[in-house]
Amino acid sequence: MRTNAMRSVSRLGLGAAALCVAAALMQPASAVPVFARKYGFNCTMCHSAFPRLNDFGLRYRRNGYRIPGRENLEKLVYETPTPLAMRTSVGYNSETFSNTPETTNVAEFQLNGLDMLSAGLLGRNIGYFMVYTPQIAAGRGVAGQDGALEAANVVLSSPRSTWFYARLGRFEPAYVPFSVKRSLTVASYEIYDFAFPGGPPFADTRTGVEITGWGDPGIRYAAGLIDGSDTNSASDSPADMYLRLEKVIGAGEGQTAGHRIGLTGYRGLARPESGASPRKSFTRVGADASMNVGIWNLGVQYLHGEDNRELWGTAENVKFDGGFAELLCHPRTDLVAFARYDWVDTPSSVRMGVNRWTVGGRYYLEDSVAVHLEYSHRTQSPIQTGLGHATERLFTARVDFAL
Repeated sequence: MRTNAMRSVSRLGLGAAALCVAAALMQPASAVPVFARKYGFNCTMCHSAFPRLNDFGLRYRRNGYRIPGRENLEKLVYETPTPLAMRTSVGYNSETFSNTPETTNVAEFQLNGLDMLSAGLLGRNIGYFMVYTPQIAAGRGVAGQDGALEAANVVLSSPRSTWFYARLGRFEPAYVPFSVKRSLTVASYEIYDFAFPGGPPFADTRTGVEITGWGDPGIRYAAGLIDGSDTNSASDSPADMYLRLEKVIGAGEGQTAGHRIGLTGYRGLARPESGASPRKSFTRVGADASMNVGIWNLGVQYLHGEDNRELWGTAENVKFDGGFAELLCHPRTDLVAFARYDWVDTPSSVRMGVNRWTVGGRYYLEDSVAVHLEYSHRTQSPIQTGLGHATERLFTARVDFAL
């Protein structure tokens, strides 16, 4: 399986290159963005390709939603237009499954959920960020969505140093170096989705506190304490801790310029899904890099995990490895192409090994309106004796827009 998937990666690279060449045939786009209303700038102030942040956008977020160097000139939310935005997408979705019982193929035009977002400053050194996803009943032409407060946090900034920022509430933790919430692809990062039954996947937002900081020479750190697994009871104290270190080489933040390398460590406690046993430990250790050369960005993630056997109900502890390599081509502000290979290797006692490759691109009619094309092919180890590898094929052509 791995050999076939790796052969596919070379084809993905050619596909991405072809999309970049196609940029010469397209006309540039411009727009008045939602979150730039406060400053009167375009979306490209913070986004290399909506929703992915560029270097400035990453600095703006880290600085508590304030422009670096202009903190004393910032306006509070009470002094600006209502900081509310919404994002959705609509288009054609096709998903076909093989050797996967209890799944239904999809081939229809769909409205793909809705995010409601607000962010800004409550005080000179207090920023906030909120994302609410309203409940939407599934139906013909409408993808179902659970109602949830996906994120709600405040950021406390030190007025004297960049070495201390505190984020409290529910947020996307810094142990995810490639943001799931701002990914360009519909297909998920497989290693971020992987977890023991009922466990906390890296892809989910978590509730707790995170301390971050940065300074010369290109050093970044983040440390956090969060609630962790949903299998824990209400009386279980928060016990999941993580530490992340980054080094940025060259100009930029490793998003659109320069290079970034990072190390992440995570240790948590969780009850087995049944909840009857005491909490057991699980760990994650990872390394990642984001490198930029001209119009190309290469992002690489590796993650190793070890879970106590009782969390899986197996005879031995479960050790797994996985990651991805993602190539982006961004020749113009109105066009981006992407190609990614994901994998997860698991022991035979779990039988959840995954290989996925994804290719596609986005053309921006306006800064906050993108035509999105994507194809993804996923294979998983047989989930039942007698079945072949479980296979999923995803194709989507949609318009993704925010206002």
